[in-house]
Amino acid sequence: MSDLIYWIAMVLIVGASIALLTGTFLSIRKNKREKNKKTGRVAAYADDYEEDEEDERELPRRRGTAQGGRRPQSQPERKNEKKQWKIILENLDTWEKHSFIFYDTIAIGRGSDVRTYEKYLSVSEDPRVSKLHCAIVKRGEKLYLKDLESRNGTYLNGKRIERPIILQRDDVIGIGESRFEVLKVLRERD
Repeated sequence: MSDLIYWIAMVLIVGASIALLTGTFLSIRKNKREKNKKTGRVAAYADDYEEDEEDERELPRRRGTAQGGRRPQSQPERKNEKKQWKIILENLDTWEKHSFIFYDTIAIGRGSDVRTYEKYLSVSEDPRVSKLHCAIVKRGEKLYLKDLESRNGTYLNGKRIERPIILQRDDVIGIGESRFEVLKVLRERD
C-alpha cells in the first residue's frame, strides 16, 4: 500500500513540475510577442534569432533611467541612422572574390535574379545549390547566416545550421559543393 502511495505522489510531483514549466514557457513567449508588437518587430523574425545579448541601442536608455531617469548628455540618440555593411566572400574552389555593400540582406543561391533581396550571389555552376539557398541577414549590430529551407542544407564551419547563427570573419559557409570564406566584415556609416 505504501508503494502505491509513493508512486501516486511521484506522478503528481512530475505532473505538477511539467505543468509549471509549460506555464512558464508560455508566459515568456507571450511576453516576448507583446514586446515585439510594441517595438514593431515581426514575432517570427525575432524568435528565430539568438537572443544572447541585449540590443545595443537600448543600453543607454536603461543606464540613463538608473541614474535618476535622465539620459547622459554626452551621447545623443541617433534613431534613424541606417548603417551599411560590407562583406567580402571568397570561393575556396575558384578563388573568386565577391564584395557586397548592403543594408539588410544578401541571398545566395543558384537562381539568376531575385528581386526580393537587396543583393544576390549566384552560384549557378553548382547543381546541389537550391535556387534560394541561404541568406546573410543584418539584425541589430550583427550579421547572421540563415538557411532558406534549402534541399541540401547550409553549413557554417562544417556544421549544419538549423537556425540563424552569427556570421564572423574567417567563417566558412558551405552550400552544396561550394565553400565561401568570409574574408572581411565591415560596418559603415552613411
